[in-house]
Amino acid sequence: MPELSIVVPCFNEADNLPAVLAELNSVCVESNLDVEVLISDDASEDLTLDTAQALHRKYPDLRVRVLHRYPPRRGYGAVVRYGLAHATGRFAAVVAADGENPVELLPEMLRQARAGAQLVQCSRYSAAGDDTDVPGVFRFYQRVYRVLVRAFLGHTLPDSTYGFKLFDRVLALALGTGANRFNLCPEITFKMLLAGGKVVFVRGRRRARTLGTSKFKLHRELDGFLLVLLRASLHRIGLAWF
Repeated sequence: MPELSIVVPCFNEADNLPAVLAELNSVCVESNLDVEVLISDDASEDLTLDTAQALHRKYPDLRVRVLHRYPPRRGYGAVVRYGLAHATGRFAAVVAADGENPVELLPEMLRQARAGAQLVQCSRYSAAGDDTDVPGVFRFYQRVYRVLVRAFLGHTLPDSTYGFKLFDRVLALALGTGANRFNLCPEITFKMLLAGGKVVFVRGRRRARTLGTSKFKLHRELDGFLLVLLRASLHRIGLAWF
């Protein structure tokens, strides 16, 4: 049984997957991490599935497993949860298939988890300049969301929505998650926080995507992010289950 399960959610990322897996292999082998990688595919329409199967054979040290969901598409959150359900590691990390995550931070994130953190969140806003590659509209939205989180939950969190995080997988499954879109990211963060888990932030810098276009569309996700925050705030004051 591996120590760390790395879930890589995918939709039409055949062009980016080889570079992401090559970097993961370099980081994990160099740091002697005991991992499995679960490529969780959301009914891709390109060659993502064939590419993933080839990478399974190319990187035996990563113990790659390929999970495929058939149409209709379920969304980012659904395929992440699908990967977590099939994972076997004590800890889990979510790594984007587009190459935007600074995966060289995984050894430090795992060290923090071993030291007792239930959630280790990579933050793009902990230090000046780290958000350079984040589009301006997202930076503005994040400033507003941080204010709302502080008002509704009473916590100052530098970055609660970034998908690049490492956490206690068993605890996450026990707490339960239900989001099928990108709002799964703050849902995991808020549930760990409200359950009394130790949350640690690790400074990181998002990279610019090199191939393809982002699947994240802010106008389609805002309602989900606000709903997760509202449910968390109601849970905090005892008016709803979250």
